[in-house]
Amino acid sequence: MVVIDASWGHWLGLLKAPLFHIGGSPVDSIGLISSGVMMLVGIALARRARRLFLESVAPRFHLHTATAHTVATLLFYGLLVVTALIFLSILGITLTNLAVVAGAMSVGIGFGLQNIANNFVSGLILLFDRAIKVGDFVELESGLKGRITQIKVRSTVILTNDGVEVIVPNSHLISNQVVNWTLSDEMRRLLVPFSVAYGSDIHRLRRIMLEQVPVRLPIVVQDDPERPPRLWFSAMGDSSLDFTLVLWIKAEAATRMGGSLSECLFVVHDLLIEHGFEIPFPQQDLHIRTLPAGVVLAPEGVGGG
Repeated sequence: MVVIDASWGHWLGLLKAPLFHIGGSPVDSIGLISSGVMMLVGIALARRARRLFLESVAPRFHLHTATAHTVATLLFYGLLVVTALIFLSILGITLTNLAVVAGAMSVGIGFGLQNIANNFVSGLILLFDRAIKVGDFVELESGLKGRITQIKVRSTVILTNDGVEVIVPNSHLISNQVVNWTLSDEMRRLLVPFSVAYGSDIHRLRRIMLEQVPVRLPIVVQDDPERPPRLWFSAMGDSSLDFTLVLWIKAEAATRMGGSLSECLFVVHDLLIEHGFEIPFPQQDLHIRTLPAGVVLAPEGVGGG
């Protein structure tokens, strides 16, 4: 029994022996293990709290998606800060000692973590400014288009129409031009070009397109006096009369412009065929003034075959 007590005392002494000092505060093995467990538990609770807020609290209070994600993100990182403070407290490190260490490391952190700090501050700006928020459909200068699914403190996740998730540093969204397609209005204007042959009744064409296209296309906004469908007479081309059908489409179609344009072209093509409008194709007339000696034109309808 004496041997067991002596052995236990020996190991306990080793666990309580200082491993290192931070700002004059000793850190032993027990404190290090306890604080590590506390940190893991805190991170797990923070993640659980964020998920619970998004899945239960936000729907109950009918919060907008962007607002819910902003609050959930702030809640998550707020709990992480509390966890970090408890972590330091278990280690026996006071804020005064931490300030001394932080001051000594500030120069190195300033150079080594400059980009991380920049993205962190940019993430806070995005969360509070709300010019770009979760659920928005954006286009970057690089041509990348997609819907924002997450705004983290360091980066933002953009889901493209191809199903690819792209991680963009927050500082890139702050310092570069970003086109927000859904900032204040989720409806978009769609231009549908098409042509008919010369000699077509363009007034009848205008009436048919403006009356029937919106009815056949559920994606088109209807009964909005400020955004009615229009038909522009674009040009009188070499072989065709060119028109542009101007439509305002709903939010669910505004983020897939390629597919929406395709749907509209199908309807326009079907209407032209149904109502007897000729769809033109490029053609040229060849006028021969003189022929080389010995060349004779064949009579009309005669040719090799």
